[in-house]
Amino acid sequence: MLGSSFYDEVLRQHGVVNLAEAAAAFSRATAHCDNLVKVHRRAGTGGQGRRFIEVSVNRAVIVIAVACWQSVVQDLTKVLLDASMPAKGSPGWGTANLLAGRVSSEIGKFSTPNAENTRTLLQSAGFDARPSWTWSTGRFGRDTLTPTQVESRLAEWLKIRHAIAHGHEHMPCVGVLQAVTPKSQPQDPPIRLVDAIQCLNFVRRLAQVTADGVASHLGVPLETFH
Repeated sequence: MLGSSFYDEVLRQHGVVNLAEAAAAFSRATAHCDNLVKVHRRAGTGGQGRRFIEVSVNRAVIVIAVACWQSVVQDLTKVLLDASMPAKGSPGWGTANLLAGRVSSEIGKFSTPNAENTRTLLQSAGFDARPSWTWSTGRFGRDTLTPTQVESRLAEWLKIRHAIAHGHEHMPCVGVLQAVTPKSQPQDPPIRLVDAIQCLNFVRRLAQVTADGVASHLGVPLETFH
């Protein structure tokens, strides 16, 4: 059984119990991606041919961006968990604390932030994120991403993150990459700066709509995740 000492220790180590703190943590983490984009732009002048150093920077942005998504899911679950806890010693506190300990354990084991795992973790704290996963895109916001499309894009970015982190010889040929089109299906598509930026933008937007859903669920003010 996981008692109060376990739950309190997880809260102490994680340091996030409300949306404002989760937003601040996300902003600090994604700032490193912005810095890497600046590094790429400053280094990416002069010379001909493929820029291997800059490609490594692009890949690093994607790896960090996906890690930021993983972390914000953990933080939002923590926010939901903390909000659901009754006052210590009140009726039902013991049962709630036991359940909170189990959810905290799942937070610690959360490592593959795909759509299914993300929904499962957030649902363990009483919130289904999927209805929130939709937003307007394209010029003048005329197009709308559906939850199914969001899940698909997330899966593709995770495939790229996996290939980078595991040192695969070739990158996956997935539609989120600029080099991949219906007419062009390269065996080893390059990871360009525009891809890194699009990944970061996708993660930021996904984090924002998910956090907005959490805020609506809890009846608390919205926070900006950027």
